[in-house]
Amino acid sequence: MIAGGFPEVLPRVSAASLAEALRRLPRDEFDQALRDKIVPLVNLPGLSLHVACGAAARKLADDEGLKLVGEAELADFHQALRASHGTLLLRDATFGLVRADPDKSARRRLTGAQGFASLAILGLAAGLWLLLPEKALWLIGSLVAALFFLAVIALRLLCLLPQPVRPRPLLRPIEDGELPAYSVLVPLFREISVLNQLLTALVHIDYPAEKLDIKLILEESDIAMRRAVAAIELPAQFEVIVVPGGRPQTKPRALNYGLRFARGELLTIYDAEDIPEPGQLRLAAETFAASSSGVACLQAELAFYNPNENWLTRQFTIEYATLFGLLLPTLAGYGLPLPLGGTSNHFRVAALRRVGAWDPFNVTEDADLGLRLARAGYGTLTIDSRTYEEATVRPGNWLQQRARWLKGFLITWLVHMRAPRRLAAELGPSGFWASQALTIGIFGSALLHPLCMGATVALFIVEPTLPADAGFPTIALAGLNLMVLVTGYGATMLAGVKALRRLRIRGWILPILSTPLYWLLISVAAWLALWQFLTDPYYWNKTEHGLSSLQKRRG
Repeated sequence: MIAGGFPEVLPRVSAASLAEALRRLPRDEFDQALRDKIVPLVNLPGLSLHVACGAAARKLADDEGLKLVGEAELADFHQALRASHGTLLLRDATFGLVRADPDKSARRRLTGAQGFASLAILGLAAGLWLLLPEKALWLIGSLVAALFFLAVIALRLLCLLPQPVRPRPLLRPIEDGELPAYSVLVPLFREISVLNQLLTALVHIDYPAEKLDIKLILEESDIAMRRAVAAIELPAQFEVIVVPGGRPQTKPRALNYGLRFARGELLTIYDAEDIPEPGQLRLAAETFAASSSGVACLQAELAFYNPNENWLTRQFTIEYATLFGLLLPTLAGYGLPLPLGGTSNHFRVAALRRVGAWDPFNVTEDADLGLRLARAGYGTLTIDSRTYEEATVRPGNWLQQRARWLKGFLITWLVHMRAPRRLAAELGPSGFWASQALTIGIFGSALLHPLCMGATVALFIVEPTLPADAGFPTIALAGLNLMVLVTGYGATMLAGVKALRRLRIRGWILPILSTPLYWLLISVAAWLALWQFLTDPYYWNKTEHGLSSLQKRRG
């Protein structure tokens, strides 16, 4: 027998009947039905009868003492949902932020004021090009470039300074029965090659299965992926969500769609190639419990399981070690905004929904969300737990991924600079500086790096000694470019050494010394990003996974 005295063998409710029941629900009950998969079929004074869709829903109904008059398969529930609310759900996932706060959505590339300012800057640059002598132009250009480089250099130097001492939350172990429900969103698109590795990692998460709510989010057009997942018998804590086709087809749109079904109080995201440490969710839950309600997000550390595969993976490892091991903890220590990683960020779901979740029109939805959380007054901390990923081993694959990131930094900066005074008021002076350095600073320095390097080479190699009659512009230009180059490379290399030591990696002298070559690759990606921003700003460059020889041996 189950709750209410109903027989354990319940009649099967059709998808059509479920669709009709879903159409009748008010908004709050509909949202609850999405999360619990328990659909109220009859609502009378003193009597509520429900349909449980799937084994997990039936157990939940039993635990809560709900009266069941029928059951349905999860597939029938989703079919009914597509029939009753498919268009609405897709519209909310795509345009929810646009409707709620259009000024924080990247659906528009430029506002009218930004377009006018861009034209004015181009006009001024053209006028200076025509009127000023060549040396003056080089000096002005170097001063402008230095603003971008010095902002990024300051971030590196911040990592090398003694870290701020802030009290860490005092954690206490939480018994399984007291742990909150935890949703895990896993967007998948053309990821068959790493599917087994992913599922193995997810089933080894150290968290009570009945408190886990894992959503595998697939795209409707990805038939091969849907067939591969359908062929696997998934544990009860898994649910497959299929996102209807539409544009833009981006990861944040899929996450927004999946969020409507999440029943957890806490939530995290994992990518297809991720291997999180098994205790990460438990640690995050304990950290949230020990922190104030103003802490809305925790960022775990991302690292690579194939760091030593080739020169590119070594460079990528140094970069990630610096970002996640040094820079983000430093920013969190100073209470500054964090550009979140695209995975292994953990949220209080209520706060995530309050700020509008992800922007489907931004291809670095993680960095954008980190800024929106900070602007809303929420804090972000880092936690000492790692998620291992696959460092891309092919230059072409790396180039497309990096171009998407840099395009997203430009888009994020344009979105948040629509009202600079408001941004400065919300983040404060130091937060405003950090937001500039982490977005336009990184993009601009990558874009201008070859020009700065070329000017320095021309001055100190082509003309190794300055002529006796060299004027102030020439001397100033030479000194400025040399200072930026030496300080930039030096700070980056020292931060890389410090970050590698933290990972107990030693002996990478050549990778550290070849940082300038890696920067040139990043510059190529920056120019590609600029082109893509102008021609196709919402296009999501797909990163191919499963290319590592280590991953292939695992498979």
